[in-house]
Amino acid sequence: MLRTFLIFAVVILLLTSGAFADIGRIEGFSIGARNLVGRCGPVGSAHGGKMVIIGHSQKVYKPCFSIKARQQEKGIFVQYGSAKGTGGLSGVAQCAKVKGRQAQNINPFGPTVQGQRLNVNLGQVALKAGGVGCTQGVQGFVGGQSQKITTPRMNSTESQFVGIGQFSAVSGRKGSIGIVVNTVDVKMGQEQIVTGGPVFPHWSK
Repeated sequence: MLRTFLIFAVVILLLTSGAFADIGRIEGFSIGARNLVGRCGPVGSAHGGKMVIIGHSQKVYKPCFSIKARQQEKGIFVQYGSAKGTGGLSGVAQCAKVKGRQAQNINPFGPTVQGQRLNVNLGQVALKAGGVGCTQGVQGFVGGQSQKITTPRMNSTESQFVGIGQFSAVSGRKGSIGIVVNTVDVKMGQEQIVTGGPVFPHWSK
């Protein structure tokens, strides 16, 4: 009787201690960028740009349940504009929004879920009005996400990658007018849900 009670007490302590708790993890990033380059009047030039590098990594390992999980996010964002000439008006306006998010939830006794989202929105306007000169604008994003979950009953892996570039240029002689408008909107996402029987710890003899 005492032995049964002790075993029951140990099980209760394990359950309340968090040893069997879910593993939940989230990581994400957000980039909001604007770049405005312009010139007007006599001879002159203007330049402007920026670069952002992203790197995330998470790992978790629960040996008592032989559970491994990993998440990674990587990317690079570049924005650059220039305007030069004589007289008139010329310039470049750029706007970018990039968002990434990943989440994992691992339940040793229930469903395992993971998902990821990656959205990229780029807009760009290059203008030359009057005068002599040219404008140029370049912006782009290259990045990806990966997730992996390994348990005794399943392996779950997903990844996504995107590479986007925008370029615009306007040039002309005195009195000419030119404009270029570029937009791109990419939305990516995926999810996995794995259900099955409970996973019991592997006790060594």
